[in-house]
Parts: sequence; structure tokens; C-alpha cells
Amino acid sequence: MPIKQIHSIPAHVDRIWNLAPHPRLPLLAAATSDKSAQIYSLNTYFPVAQLDGNHKRSIRSVSWKPSSGLKSEAVLATASFDGSVGIWIRDSDQHSPNFGSTGESGNVGLEEWEFVAALEGHENEVKCVDWSCEGTYLASCSRDKSVWIWEADEDNEEFECLAVLQDHTQDVKHVAWHPNEDLLASASYDDTIRLWREDDDDWVCSGEIIGHRSTVWCIDFDKTTTKGKARLVSCSADETVRVWSRESMTGNTATRDIPSTFRSDPISENWQQEAILPQRHSGPIYAVSWSGQSGRIVSVGADGLLVVYQEVKTGEWTVIAEEEDAHSVFEINTAVWSKKWKSTSPHREEGDTEKDESKKGEEEIIITGGDDGNINIWEVTFQK
Repeated sequence: MPIKQIHSIPAHVDRIWNLAPHPRLPLLAAATSDKSAQIYSLNTYFPVAQLDGNHKRSIRSVSWKPSSGLKSEAVLATASFDGSVGIWIRDSDQHSPNFGSTGESGNVGLEEWEFVAALEGHENEVKCVDWSCEGTYLASCSRDKSVWIWEADEDNEEFECLAVLQDHTQDVKHVAWHPNEDLLASASYDDTIRLWREDDDDWVCSGEIIGHRSTVWCIDFDKTTTKGKARLVSCSADETVRVWSRESMTGNTATRDIPSTFRSDPISENWQQEAILPQRHSGPIYAVSWSGQSGRIVSVGADGLLVVYQEVKTGEWTVIAEEEDAHSVFEINTAVWSKKWKSTSPHREEGDTEKDESKKGEEEIIITGGDDGNINIWEVTFQK
């Protein structure tokens, strides 16, 4: 099944660490090693904003708030190697319905964004940041072995640290929230994944996933599961991609009558390995992303290989597309799924609305970023 590069954005002279498409708008945020975050239009692929001047070292991760505050519908969190998390807001007066459309000259006027908050407290590099499903909480993780959970006021300008979680024994590489529960997962250099929940105003470790034989670089929840269900994909320096499923829960859950074999605490989750995906990579796998649209998984890593997997039946996956040297000779640090917007949807017809377009089940793209500083856009030709 072929995969085709349909566009490349020569975004930076140095590496792209992380990419995040906005959940509702045609915007793409990129975290870079030049101390800035760039925002691009997914209608035109042109830049619409550059966020810089506030972080002193590389920006490692970016995350869009899924629900907006009073000031703007676009709120972005940035995590930096300088040990801080930044909060940026676009002034609603600067909203343009075209999101980066160009005039005759082809130039784009960059929007002004406001840096409204700096969240400090981590003792070392912040590796990842992620908003919870309703935008109530923001999680950050660091080389200092900790995970922090923050809560924002309605203007996203004042943040309170609700918890500092220190169960990991090594560098925490990644955090990800469940798509419809206030359940947080964290991945670490200690080879484990931990699950976190709130319990009587305290955040506790509700589960631990052990199975990888080396650093767990990235995790992502299955966004297609029904409420109460949960699956997670992880990738590791052990060159494997694995899928895990929640088998039981006890405590403050909908299935508290189901006994847990994990532990006897009031809140507990038992997770089991459901599958090891077909092995294709020959080096550390840095990123995985689980599509909320098609249910497919993509992985990328140090070997420059891009791999797309499809589930045949529960627990059984097959490779449907792969691309060698997807960023030439360079390592690939990030891969994400995104819906297609105007310029990337050949089937969009005149009069189609965004709502119409969102119903087209296979209208999605893969976006990757690597050490070459490029952002590449990919399309997979799926079988009917």
C-alpha cells in the first residue's frame, strides 16, 4: 500500500523536536531547537506565527489546549530544555478565517501572540507537555524524574501546581492524557509506563506497565475506543511498538466491582500487553501516534523509517505502508496524524463545509519532523 510525500516545509536550519496539529483549527505547531515554536497554516503550509524570545533553550514539546479560555480559541503550551513551560495566547482580534492564506506577493503577515505565563519548578529539562481532554489540567515531565500537574484559571494566565509525581526512577520522556478521562500516562527512561489519577484531591499512581526492555520514548492513547475502555500504544529504544489494554479497574471507576490483580489500593488499574506490532525498525523508535480517525498507528525513529500499521483484528496488526529515509539520512523525531484541510484534500468540492469534510473517513495525513529541520506531509492510499 503506497505512501506518498505530498509536501515538505523547510521549516528550520536545525531539528524539529515535536509537532502538534490543533484539534479544531487548521494550525500546526512545531517545537524546534532554535528556542522558538513556529505555527503553520494547514491550509497553505505557510507560517502564521513565530513564538520566541521567552525560552532560553530548545523547545522540546508543544500542546494545544482543546477547550479555549475567555481570551482566545488558540492557547499553546511549550516545554523547554530551560526547565520551564510557557503559555501563549493568540489575541482573538487577530483571528483570520483564512489561516495563512497569501496575497499576490505570496507573503504572509505573522500574527502576534502573547506570552502570558511561565510555569517554573522543574529542576531540569522539560521533555513533554500535554493538556487533558477538557483542558482542565496541564501535565509536564522532566529529566528531573518528575511529572507535574497544573491547573489554570479561566484566562490561562495563573496556574496552580496540583501535584508533583515522583514515582519514576529515571528521566521522564513523555506524558499523554486519555481522550475522554482525566487519566494521565507517563513514559520513562526507567523502561516503564505509569498511569495517574486523582483520588480525594491527591494524584496517585493507579497502574504501572512493565514490558519494554529499554527507554520508553513515546506513548499515545487509542482515541477510537468507547467510554470506559482504554488502550495505549508505546514505542521504545528496544525497537518495538506495543499495544496495551486496560483489563480491570477498582476504586473510583465505573467497574469498581471488578477486582484488580494489580494492587489493593482504592484506585487501581490492571493493564496487559495486547500486541507487539510487526518489527520493522532497526534503531530506537522515538514517536508513535494513534489516529482518532482511521484507528491506524504510525511510528518513526532513529533509522529514518516511517511505518504505518493497521489492526486486522483485536491484538493482530499488519504493516500497510512504510517509507525508508523519510527525511533523507536524518533521524525522525516526531510523527502525528492530522485531518486534511483545504490544500491537502483533493476531494474537497466547492460548497463543502469543514463539517462535511470531517465526515470523510479517510481524509487524513501524516506529518513528520526530523533532524533536517523539515516538516514533511504524507498521504497513504488506503484500500477500500
